[in-house]
Amino acid sequence: MIWIYTLLNALILVVGIRYVRHTGAQYVIPFAVCLGLLVVYCLLTPFYYYLTGRETVTGDLGMFRFVGKNIRAYFEPGMLAYMIANGCFVLGFISRQLPELNRTSSLPADTLASLRRYVVGLYGLFMGIVLADVIISGVNPLAVLLGSSDQSLFASQSASNTYYFRAFADSIITTIVLYAYLRGNFSKLVMLLVPAFVLFALLGFRYRLILTILGLVLVYLLQGGLTIHLKRWTVAGLLIFYFVSTITHNRWYFISGQYDDMTLDPTRYDYAMFFEQTRGSLADFNLLRYYDENPETSHDYGASMFGYVLVRVVPRQLFPGGEKPYPSPYLDVLDRSLELPRDWLRIGEATLHYGAFYAGFGWLGFWLLPFGMGLWLNAFVRRNPAANPLGFCKQIVFSLALFQLITRGYFPQFVDHYVYLFIPLWLIGRRMRQVTVPTVLPVHHEAVC
Repeated sequence: MIWIYTLLNALILVVGIRYVRHTGAQYVIPFAVCLGLLVVYCLLTPFYYYLTGRETVTGDLGMFRFVGKNIRAYFEPGMLAYMIANGCFVLGFISRQLPELNRTSSLPADTLASLRRYVVGLYGLFMGIVLADVIISGVNPLAVLLGSSDQSLFASQSASNTYYFRAFADSIITTIVLYAYLRGNFSKLVMLLVPAFVLFALLGFRYRLILTILGLVLVYLLQGGLTIHLKRWTVAGLLIFYFVSTITHNRWYFISGQYDDMTLDPTRYDYAMFFEQTRGSLADFNLLRYYDENPETSHDYGASMFGYVLVRVVPRQLFPGGEKPYPSPYLDVLDRSLELPRDWLRIGEATLHYGAFYAGFGWLGFWLLPFGMGLWLNAFVRRNPAANPLGFCKQIVFSLALFQLITRGYFPQFVDHYVYLFIPLWLIGRRMRQVTVPTVLPVHHEAVC
């Protein structure tokens, strides 16, 4: 049956992709990005591991040999769950018809320079906040970069005893994307990218590197209602794949200052690592196994998903003993489900959003929440039409936040990313609205495959 579930899952995603093609990817950016992620994380990767005979979440290499429970029997119910969830998600989005495009607007060319200067100012502000937090914490980022320090920025403690200031790294991403959208000079864009990428790499923020590239690709592919050719998407996809493979292969070398061990030669990369980096489905299937084998384990019915949004916002000083009640019930069940040796620290394994939906609400989480998520994305697109500049930018940034939700599954963390990614848009939004002017309605171009 797993072959049937996989085929139906693929057909459901094709239905969604055809909807995007008919509507125009530039008008439903969050939905298009979600479909792309679901193809990779909920179709290709789990099917690859099924074909290669994967039996545990973490595999059997190195220290993970002989640890973890066998999940082979749960690939079939897992793919059934994904088929249901993806169907409900696509149905939720397309169930409400988007309004007809009857007007469009743009930014006059003579306003772009002043908006770019404002964006560069925001970039400097957020970069300064992050660097100040790092330096006050007692770490010299220049010494770390030059390899002359025995310290590391990765997972280093923030001076504020929180990550409120360091999280402004997300805001840096948005300023870079905005600069590109405002038709900034490419050489100047590179001057913004290099310091940001160095900072992200030193901090171990691989996700932020990926989000920046994804945001730029979306801007350059979709801005101005361009016709989306298969060739253009293919080239962009290959470039992104190479970039992700490069930072994945070299990540720890860069963090530790072992620059001699770094390589840009794609023939030396272990491309199976791509699937290791997208294996959230295995953690989902393992949760199915754990709840099945431990029926006394209860679902938390949204306590982790929604209640812990408040826990993350409230300063730790307001909690008894100055400690927040971590881990959340969902993360606690996730850690226990791995059934690794007790003396091991958390290894950072994460489910997809579907796994979090299941941990919260059981099998209903594969039906109701994906449908609700589809409605939510539809409502966001309706409120922020991409036919106007600010709406287009909001759809791009919202899509970047959704990347974290789908691939890491933890809704409170998504809220964090969402807030920090949107701060630059909130700050520049009024200026953009004031200078936006109506334009002649363009001829609608359907995507070309």
